[in-house]
Amino acid sequence: MIDGRTTPHQVLEHLRSAALKLRKKGVAPDKIADSFGVRIGTVYNWSYKAKKFGGDALRARRGAGAPPALTPEQFEEILECIQQPAGEFGYSTDLWTGARLRHFVRIRFGINYHSKYMPRFLRRIGLRLVFPERRALEQDPESVRRWKVTELPRIEEEAASRRALLFYADETSISLIPAIGRAWSFPGVRPVARVTGRRGKRVNVTGAVNRAGRLYFEMLPLGENFTAKTFIHFLRKMRVHFPRRNLTFIVDGASSHKAKEVKSYQAGQRWLRLEYLPAYSPEWNPSEEAWGHLKGCGRNGSQSSDIPSLRRETRGILRRLQKKPSKVKSFFNKLDKLKHE
Repeated sequence: MIDGRTTPHQVLEHLRSAALKLRKKGVAPDKIADSFGVRIGTVYNWSYKAKKFGGDALRARRGAGAPPALTPEQFEEILECIQQPAGEFGYSTDLWTGARLRHFVRIRFGINYHSKYMPRFLRRIGLRLVFPERRALEQDPESVRRWKVTELPRIEEEAASRRALLFYADETSISLIPAIGRAWSFPGVRPVARVTGRRGKRVNVTGAVNRAGRLYFEMLPLGENFTAKTFIHFLRKMRVHFPRRNLTFIVDGASSHKAKEVKSYQAGQRWLRLEYLPAYSPEWNPSEEAWGHLKGCGRNGSQSSDIPSLRRETRGILRRLQKKPSKVKSFFNKLDKLKHE
């Protein structure tokens, strides 16, 4: 027998329509019931509804479901609350999860939703599942606010008045051990990703991006770390690219950027300005997006097993990225969103 509770509505609609056609052709109800796997009373019920209310009465309809447990006022209150950090309501972090919102609704309104219902409830509210952005605990919110409201507008205005090109610069290290995410596999088969066990093998890169979609980078010699010397060398290389333009670089507060040698070099170069981000605020540096691309989707098919091949791979990814100015421009989307928050 067909179970109407588990059979899809569209299938049931098709069965009703076919049964009605057979009845019009004179097929006996018991034969229709045996063929379709339903009770004979069900066939009579379909025929009665079609005769009294028309064929539309046999169409599939979405069930109205139970009335909502939350009143419209309670629903609006939830919407207002989840726009604030969860930590303000006594939770250990500022993130809202299904389990946390379920607990909140139970404590606030005495309504106990089933845990399996929460994903649908969250989508109904308008939320979507995303990976949270990491922010350092050491970050000073007041410094970030001051940077957004005062410092960044000043830097942009000064760069415009000097007709300077404004770049965001940073360094990164690429390891032979790539980041491994999820992968497709057959049920019961756990895929194996073979990676090198030789830790400490890295390729170091300095780079800079601007809103025009330009990316410039320099790969450090093997075994050389980031120092004031390597940063100055990169600045000189940028000067070669733009011999007649003023340049402004926004960088983080790493020691290699604030060393005495760097300040001494800057003092003798009228074309150069260095500006510094708030401490522990990489989200304000669009060059981080370039490094995310390099380490993420850029290396999805990585087959590097030694440093020479890793250097070739890294150089190839960055050179391909240089040929995609629209992609580089997109790295500034997060910055623009932060500016308007």
